[in-house]
Formats: sequence, C-alpha cells, structure tokens
Amino acid sequence: MLDRDSLILTVVMAILGFLVCTAVLAGRAEREQAAPRQAELVRLIDDRRSLVADLDQAVERLRADVFRARTRVNRNDVRDREAARVAAQLAEQAGTVPLTGRGLVVELAPSKRQPPSQQEAGAYQIHDRDLQLVVNALFASGAEAVAINDSRLVSTTPIRSAGGTIVVNFRPLSPPYKVHAIGAERRRFEASEIARRFRRWTNLFGLGFELREERRVEVPAYTGRVTISSATPAPGGARPAPEPDPSKAAGGR
Repeated sequence: MLDRDSLILTVVMAILGFLVCTAVLAGRAEREQAAPRQAELVRLIDDRRSLVADLDQAVERLRADVFRARTRVNRNDVRDREAARVAAQLAEQAGTVPLTGRGLVVELAPSKRQPPSQQEAGAYQIHDRDLQLVVNALFASGAEAVAINDSRLVSTTPIRSAGGTIVVNFRPLSPPYKVHAIGAERRRFEASEIARRFRRWTNLFGLGFELREERRVEVPAYTGRVTISSATPAPGGARPAPEPDPSKAAGGR
C-alpha cells in the first residue's frame, strides 16, 4: 500500500514539474518574441524625435535665411526700408525670430516627497495649469518673449496635459520645466499671486520653485506652423494677457 501511494505521489510531482517547466518555457518564449518588437518600437521613437529636432533646426535656418534675404531686398528705397522695419517688428511679435536680453528664469519641478495618499498625489506634481499661471504672471510682469524648455510661446500656443505629461506647442515636455522670459521684472513677478502661492507650496508639498534674474536670457524662435495670414504691429508692443485666478490652479492645492 505504501509503495502504491509513493508511486502515485511521484507521478503527481512529475506532472506538476512538467507543467511548471512548460509554463516557464512558454513565458520565456513570449518574452523573447516581444523583445525585438519592443526594441524596434524604441528605435522608431528615437528616430522620430531626432527627425523632429532636425526639422525644427531646418525651419529655423530657413526662416532666418528668408528674413535676411527680405531685409536685403527691402533696403532699396525708403518705402522698402519701412516695409522691412514693419516685417522685422511683426516677426519679433509673432515669435518667428530668436531674441536675447535681460530677463527671468523660473524653474518648476515636482516634489520628491512621498504623497501621504493617492488622493493627494496631484498636489505634489506640476500641472499644465501651474505653467499657464506662471507664464501669464511673467507676461503681466513685462515679459516680451517667453519659452518653456526651449519651446517658444506665441499667441496660438496651447499648454495642455496629456495623461501625466505636459504638452506645449503639441510637443511633450519633461520636468524640470524652465521658463525663460525676456523683459520680465523680478519685483513685479515676485509680487504676483502665483509666485506667493508657489513659495507656500514649496514649504507644504516640496515643489521645486526657483527664480533667478539673468543679464542674458535666450528665447529661441517659434518653429511651428504659422496660420495667421495677415497682421499689423500692435502699438507699443504686444499687450500681456490678464493673470487668471491662481486659486483655481490644478492639483488640489
């Protein structure tokens, strides 16, 4: 009787061992089959990002060439020189030429602290609404040109969120978010409601908030599609948008 029970136990263990080995081999085979597809997908993403960066540089170079050629042609007489001046002013206000000057750099970063609960996790992140409020405060502080992570903001620029990613000019950005603003005054920005709230959020949630003034701030040209067909320079330059209510900032803060 004992030998029979031992034989049955041995058979059962052998069957279980065979099933475990089969499952392990099947899982390994699936992973080996998926690995080339994953590697190919990563390679395609890297290639597309590199292509977009190359196209951005090409657009910037071509626009600079067109601007220089137009300027040379328009130097023939007084009328053409005035047309060149208006075109240069429009290009500057439209954001299609790079600018350099004194200004502010605001750097925002998500907190490194562990949220106490999943419901409060949003308060420890930087949201698209936060960037919108900071940008509007910079324009209200006298900024003439603004860029986020080297993406130039123009009148048609959307700042949105896609899942957990912030998208500017339809391109995803990664933290930290560096906002360069030419012409913005530090005193006026520090007095804004969003700056005061970020200083408070830094203490409460550990959000990264750094403000510095630099003598040379570089803002690149806008490289996206310009859909405006006609325009005239605004008297005295572009008027900044009114600063919205920061109490409606995202993240539950």
